[in-house]
Amino acid sequence: MELTNREIFFLAKEEIKKRDLELSDSEIVSLLEHVNNFKNYTEFSLNFDKNCANPQYFYDLFNKIINGEPLQYVLKSAPFHDFNLYVDKRVLIPRVETEQLCLKVLEKLKIFNLKVNTALDMCTGSGCIALFIKKNLKDVNVYASDISEDALDVAIKNAKNNKLAINFIKSDKTDFIIKENLKFDLLVSNPPYVEKLENIEEKVRKYEPLNSIYSKDGTAFYENVFLNYQKIMNDEFLMAFEINYDQEEKLTNLIYKYFKKDIEFSFEKDLYGLTRFLFIYRGDKKCKF
Repeated sequence: MELTNREIFFLAKEEIKKRDLELSDSEIVSLLEHVNNFKNYTEFSLNFDKNCANPQYFYDLFNKIINGEPLQYVLKSAPFHDFNLYVDKRVLIPRVETEQLCLKVLEKLKIFNLKVNTALDMCTGSGCIALFIKKNLKDVNVYASDISEDALDVAIKNAKNNKLAINFIKSDKTDFIIKENLKFDLLVSNPPYVEKLENIEEKVRKYEPLNSIYSKDGTAFYENVFLNYQKIMNDEFLMAFEINYDQEEKLTNLIYKYFKKDIEFSFEKDLYGLTRFLFIYRGDKKCKF
């Protein structure tokens, strides 16, 4: 079977329209780029009227996405800032909110002029946060923890692919960190925090690891960190968390319960106007977040 990339592109568009699916042209292009091993969109454009390298392979992948499988899992690839990360069904697909969290962390470090020697990414999943920290704070000793060996396997693969030195540890919340007497200047985390299964999109429930998203008690992870913060953080520190939009009041109460009065904290909104981030700082510099 010989078909040009143009022919396949429009046949795929027709099939999507016929099935009334919400799939974009860019997803078809991504599949064609992958099948033809094109490096970028320019190369795709230049070869649009040439034969596709493997039409059958395209349709094998196309059938997966029209049946609901996320494109990132089909291609085993997901963008995150400057990275092109390996992902599969063992880890959560990195979201734009987590990218925003990482950028905000860099902003806060500048605001507080915090010297970071050690950093921890808890619930690392694909390793996206740890990789971002290491790339942007090159001299920092970065650790990444997760309870899942499968997730750690993916994160280690991404660290090797990007030639970044990160210390990976298996830990249930703070357990192993306390046991090894590890302490940090910076802690960043996107833990499982959604309490209601009905709030999780059906496609996400079907394909992505639920234990990376759902928690019966959505603030249990944060409470464990707050309870043990003096055991895992240095005297001056910044903590940064991704949170659920409806957890501000409960987390505020937990902060007042476990922290001394020498900290500052701030809840901030994501790109969609939802309360999505929590920052906690302790140090000499007193200023507004």
